[in-house]
Amino acid sequence: MKSIIRNSGLLLIIILFSANINAQKKIELMLIVKTDSITQNNIAETCRFEGQPADTNIEDYVTEVSLNDEVKWKADQAENNDAKVKLVKFQHDSGTKLFNKDSIQMKNGRIKGDIVNGNANEEEKYSLVIRVKDSNNDWQEYTIDPKLKLTQ
Repeated sequence: MKSIIRNSGLLLIIILFSANINAQKKIELMLIVKTDSITQNNIAETCRFEGQPADTNIEDYVTEVSLNDEVKWKADQAENNDAKVKLVKFQHDSGTKLFNKDSIQMKNGRIKGDIVNGNANEEEKYSLVIRVKDSNNDWQEYTIDPKLKLTQ
């Protein structure tokens, strides 16, 4: 009987350990947009991800991900900006399709996908398509193109 209990305990530890190894991380990327001054020609000056180093251009910004991670994008206007911003879609541009999809549409104000494909050090260049409401109350579309890199 002791052997059965000990083996059951060992099996439980192994299951918990292996589940922990493959645990999904949730990566949230908040895009901050200076909505009152954005143009397609000044994306680098008017868009940044929360926590992005000041000396890194958004087009060179790389988010490191692992297999099974959930990546979620949201967008908000910068402080003291009145125009609204909303996400439209994630669009694969080049490299490995880490989500195994060409695009992911916005749903409930965010874009979300799981990393399901790729090998260590492979990158995906992608575009985030956003819309900003201009002074005429029309939605203008802009494209931002950062990268994802698979770390393991």
